[in-house]
Amino acid sequence: MVWPYTMPFGRPLPFSVYLWRQGTIPIWWEADIKGTLVETNIHVHETNPYVGFDIYFHRLINRYPNANDKDNKLCIVCINLLKTSIGEPELQLSQHFQEAINYIKSNNEVPNANLCFRNYDWDANTRVLGVPNTVHGLWQLLKDPTIGIGFGMGEYHDLNIGKQRDIKKPDTPNKGLIGGGSFRMVCKQEGVLRFNCGSSLNRTNVASFLGIVQVLMEQCRRLGLPLDSPKYVPPLSQEGGSPIEPPKGSFGPLPPGWEERNDFVTGQVFYVDHNLRTTTWCHPCPDKPWRRFDMTIDEFRGCSMQAPITELVDLFLKAANVHAMLNYTSSKATHSDIIQIFGEQVNMESKSISPNKLDDQDGCANVLLDSTRQKQQEMFLGLRYHQHFPSIPSQPLQVFFPPPLLSTIVLNERLTN
Repeated sequence: MVWPYTMPFGRPLPFSVYLWRQGTIPIWWEADIKGTLVETNIHVHETNPYVGFDIYFHRLINRYPNANDKDNKLCIVCINLLKTSIGEPELQLSQHFQEAINYIKSNNEVPNANLCFRNYDWDANTRVLGVPNTVHGLWQLLKDPTIGIGFGMGEYHDLNIGKQRDIKKPDTPNKGLIGGGSFRMVCKQEGVLRFNCGSSLNRTNVASFLGIVQVLMEQCRRLGLPLDSPKYVPPLSQEGGSPIEPPKGSFGPLPPGWEERNDFVTGQVFYVDHNLRTTTWCHPCPDKPWRRFDMTIDEFRGCSMQAPITELVDLFLKAANVHAMLNYTSSKATHSDIIQIFGEQVNMESKSISPNKLDDQDGCANVLLDSTRQKQQEMFLGLRYHQHFPSIPSQPLQVFFPPPLLSTIVLNERLTN
């Protein structure tokens, strides 16, 4: 996320970055289809099912190093969305996942990571509590780890500041960000959230969106771009009916270019906006940070601008459908109607197919197309190419070309003759 407006001359351009992970269970397991096509049997390998489990988290540490303090451990929070009810095939997979994490923690096999495991049976909560309460419950689960991990904040410094720019030539290398610059990270994330279900698709995509939309609102607030709806009215106090003033500790951090000072006469705090060269007694971010975690879906929609959230909704829906078509079921992703609740307009086309019909389509695709899709992926990745292409020799043919000068001479002789 980058500041969308032009900053005053000579000032850096602030930006914000957030990273998360989506995946399946990184142990050795497999699934086969039952006779009903929809249900599956899950089998965890009996011998060494956790081989390489610690390597996966070592790779996460190398990919997301905690640069703020090398002595602190990288916080990795695993949000498990698998079914955990008794009798569910996914139960044993959840138990093995938690057992594997407890094993590497007890043996200190990943000393540079602080691993946390949290179960949230998405299907059971949706069936018992309904979608609104399930979403609110997930937000309560994600609140503490998301706030603790935070997100990255940085600045872009234009190297061409102070140079003469030719407005008549739009292709000049000194125009805007094209001329080059340097990035400086002010702070980085303290960890990463990892969402997972069995297939790393439907439930994972929904839960990821619900976590990311909260981060988006806080990122914009930190950048001085609050996404509060113009219709939003702060809650009223019960006594006088006036808006509740947030306590001092609930003030958010100052946006880029702002400074807090004290009046020499009264000692009262005031704020300086160096961007516009103005002062104010009011804090520019008086609302409580991360306050939308405690809201319901209706409250979230009522106090937020819809346009940027709708863009995020469209992005997640398109990514989920592409992922489902290419790597999973050859059909659109399910659970998309939950994400569409946050958009301005509901896409009725995605609701025209019932979830049961989608499940039947997915089951047929798994039975009839899974083996073919697996071969295609192995061919694309160059795996087992001797099995898929038995005519390829073990050693590829080496074609030697003559030196460039010799080939030129031969070509000239042929043209002359």
